[in-house]
Amino acid sequence: MDKLIGFIERLSLRQGEIFSFLLVVATLQICYELTLRYAFNAPTLWGQEMTIYLCAVAYVMAGAYAHKLDAHIKVDLLYLRWSPRTRARVDICVAHLFFFFFCGVLVWQSGLWAWKSIVRGLTSGSAWDPPIWPLRVLLFLGSLTLLLQGLAKFLCDLRNAFGDGRVG
Repeated sequence: MDKLIGFIERLSLRQGEIFSFLLVVATLQICYELTLRYAFNAPTLWGQEMTIYLCAVAYVMAGAYAHKLDAHIKVDLLYLRWSPRTRARVDICVAHLFFFFFCGVLVWQSGLWAWKSIVRGLTSGSAWDPPIWPLRVLLFLGSLTLLLQGLAKFLCDLRNAFGDGRVG
């Protein structure tokens, strides 16, 4: 079980590190677009849409990374006062139920959405009109890795709540 948890956590961390660079690319692209627009009065057709896509992919692919680092927003008023064992038990009984329902629906629906866009050859419909399937496939993969990271957290919480008490 420790090897599986370790693999998933390394995958989440690596994925977050890799896709965080898209924010740097998006920043450079915004500077490029602003320079063309205001210095040369020659904006591109694709600039704004590319920025949206880069930021969307960075956001979606960072979900598992944020979950691994426990960086999502939550109300800590009582939670931080509890022992790690009590936190794990509350997470098992409440948080993981909502998480797995949400992620299950997200993986299922994003998979269908990606598949339909591949089969139908959908494009964005904008003036630039790029194919939309790469973004939708990445939404599916980001959802899947978020689900895997949730599984790793669930297994750690099980161990902490009912096992040897090691914090994972």
